[in-house]
Amino acid sequence: MKKLLLSVGFLLIGIIGNPHIVSAQTAPVLEFFYGAECPHCHEEKKWFPTLKKLYPSLEIREYEVWHNTKNKKIWERRMAELNKKPSGVPTNIFEDEVLVGFDKKKILEILKQKLGPPKDISDVRDPEKQADYWRKYLSFSWPVMSFVLGVVDGFNPCAMWSLLILLSFLLTIDSKKRRWLIGGVFIGSSGILYFGALLTYLFGFTEISSFVAGAIMTWIFRAVGILAIGTGALSLKSSLTAQIDCSVRDGSSKKRFHDKMSEVLAREKFWFVLTGVIGLAFSVNAIELLCSFAIPTAFTATLVSLKISLWSELSAVSIYTFAYILDDLIVFLIAMWTLSLTVFSPKIVRFSHLAGGIFLVILGLVLLINPSILAALGSF
Repeated sequence: MKKLLLSVGFLLIGIIGNPHIVSAQTAPVLEFFYGAECPHCHEEKKWFPTLKKLYPSLEIREYEVWHNTKNKKIWERRMAELNKKPSGVPTNIFEDEVLVGFDKKKILEILKQKLGPPKDISDVRDPEKQADYWRKYLSFSWPVMSFVLGVVDGFNPCAMWSLLILLSFLLTIDSKKRRWLIGGVFIGSSGILYFGALLTYLFGFTEISSFVAGAIMTWIFRAVGILAIGTGALSLKSSLTAQIDCSVRDGSSKKRFHDKMSEVLAREKFWFVLTGVIGLAFSVNAIELLCSFAIPTAFTATLVSLKISLWSELSAVSIYTFAYILDDLIVFLIAMWTLSLTVFSPKIVRFSHLAGGIFLVILGLVLLINPSILAALGSF
């Protein structure tokens, strides 16, 4: 019995005195600190199943720190232990290594250095690439959003009213070439101005998000969500009527626009006419921004929340702008081809308001209740 007790005692002393034996019995832990509305955090979380295949023994502990005070304190304590300050999410801590941001290559390098080579990755690499391939070519969430909101914005009453006034004048011009050129310049100028306005919205939200993060940015998105819901509700109300009228312009403003259009088109020198048309297009679209400012605001705020690349943001703005002028272009082409405005039915505006209202209410509810859902769009 004494020999047995001595053997057990020596064994315990050996284990306690050898930290490698203790660590060998403990699963390696990756501490993952993230924000609920952080797209890159969600992107990393989607990658964790693959990481677990590479390192099956790895334990991943997740801590949400933007809304969970307890987890935030754990984050701050762990960073303090490593003589660092919390600087952003996602934050990955593995033993004494800290990595801020999602970088697959760096995470794997740290784990390889600490734990050795990963499990044979031939079985997991190809499916991941295949998933990325299909995700890239079969997912169109943010382009669809850009197109739908652009179409809805283009059908706002101020846009349609101004276009119909222009067309009523163009149909009285005998020269076919003049009709096409004036109308084309007007629509093209509208597109250029709106593209510039959307970029201003976008870069403005980008600057705000660079200075404001965490829960405060979430409340900003929620405020935009409330605005989108209100605009969607008004759009649904407008779908009950088939009127094409601009509530932003009063009677005197409409008369001034009508008189100005008549004055511009009556000029003798054609280049003066084109210059005047460009000026009118800019003034009209400036008013249209007031008429439907909630739509581009919700659109650009959503783009910023997606954290997609600058190229993707510019592509989204281009899609929105194209969709914005598409309805004007179609109405213009039909009117020029038939030399009549009777083909244009106010029911189109009614349907646009209905579809756009539903879309805006849904988008607003997402921004209001859980903006992190939009992170799924950003991974496409």
